[in-house]
Amino acid sequence: MARNLISLILTICILISNISFMYSNKLQYFDSNKVIENIRYLSSDTMEGRLPGTLGNKLAGEYIKNSFIKYNLSPLVNDYYDAFTAATPIKGDDAPFLRVYNKEKSLIKNYEYGVDFKDSFLNYRTNHVTVNPNDDFRIYPSAIEIVQDNKSFIFIVSTDNFNFRSSFISKSSSEMYIYISSKVYDDLLTYNKKGYTIDCFIPYKVEDITLNNVVGVIKGTNPKLPPLILSSHYDHLGKDLSGNIYGGALDNASGTSFMLELARTISSMFPPERDVIFVSFNAEELGLLGSKAFVDKNHDLLKNGNSINFDMIGGAKDIPMTIMTGENSNRSITSSSLQDYCKSNNIAFNTEARNASDHASFISAGIDSITICDSDLSKIHTPNDTSYFIDKSSIERDYKASWNQIIKYCYSNRYILEIYNKDFYIAGYFVSTILFLLLLIPKKNKGKFD
Repeated sequence: MARNLISLILTICILISNISFMYSNKLQYFDSNKVIENIRYLSSDTMEGRLPGTLGNKLAGEYIKNSFIKYNLSPLVNDYYDAFTAATPIKGDDAPFLRVYNKEKSLIKNYEYGVDFKDSFLNYRTNHVTVNPNDDFRIYPSAIEIVQDNKSFIFIVSTDNFNFRSSFISKSSSEMYIYISSKVYDDLLTYNKKGYTIDCFIPYKVEDITLNNVVGVIKGTNPKLPPLILSSHYDHLGKDLSGNIYGGALDNASGTSFMLELARTISSMFPPERDVIFVSFNAEELGLLGSKAFVDKNHDLLKNGNSINFDMIGGAKDIPMTIMTGENSNRSITSSSLQDYCKSNNIAFNTEARNASDHASFISAGIDSITICDSDLSKIHTPNDTSYFIDKSSIERDYKASWNQIIKYCYSNRYILEIYNKDFYIAGYFVSTILFLLLLIPKKNKGKFD
């Protein structure tokens, strides 16, 4: 009887160990090196800063789409591209200028772009202003505002040698924002007092164009459950009129690459219980326009789901991970759960209530959402935001924290995931070997003639 029981247990151990071996070898383990490889590609000069409406932006979207196809994700509806319309800055062919003319209309000063002045990129609702002596000329300690026909134009003193490039916000209060040096600031004050004319032009215009979010889905076993949404934004700020490329490695080739690696990993596992929607938004740098369009279009599908957004993954390791919620949101269940996990596992973190990334579009629609990010602001929105400064240890920290939340949402029986643990099948084979040896021990004779 005992030998029969041992044989049964041996058979079960071998079966489970073989299944574990098969699944654990099928699993594509999360690899921070692959994240860094994707960051390098998406922030490379080939992409030219991924500004919405440019070829580089389209190439980045195509790369994400092809990655979803490679990882066997399904499109959300009929296509991986999810189109929307957005007000977008379009570069013209003319050269920028900031010039000063005297009372006789003679040119007395022609400033150099990138040295004396530069567009901030914040808005180009009007891209040309001629400042006459009688205009409303308002002087502030570090800025000059000109008001014409209730339209505002602002010249701001730059403090970083014109490196910083703002997000574009078509609905911002002023028509155009120009960075100037402190010397130019003093010059313009003097020239205005003399009754001279100041003329400034930036060759951008704003047009409504069609852009694409990129969406893929890993189908769950229970379609009645609300989905988990894992997101990022893949657009950035392009290149300036001097040709300097704003590659956006940390912001946000990193979040997109992190999300793609999660897609690769989860797609290699057995199906989750709920749908997992992966979406990379366009036009985040234009005012969260891609995420807003996506939530508006798919609200009925998303309304009871949970959303985790990834923005700036891989900042300096001495900066704690940030859990960002919305400014006017109620207490987030997702945020609370993540904070508890971080406290229990000695993961340093900060919390912020800001609408500074795409989680805000979900929260405004009543959907529980957070952004996980590394708030390293030292290089973002400058040409220095390159893959060279990405920190691998921060990527791995953010993965540890977010993976726990993802598994919690996707698998109610988390113990079954032990099947992917290599230690599990190794232990199984070890036990099987002991049981097999026990079966080799000869049976004791019960009697003389047995």
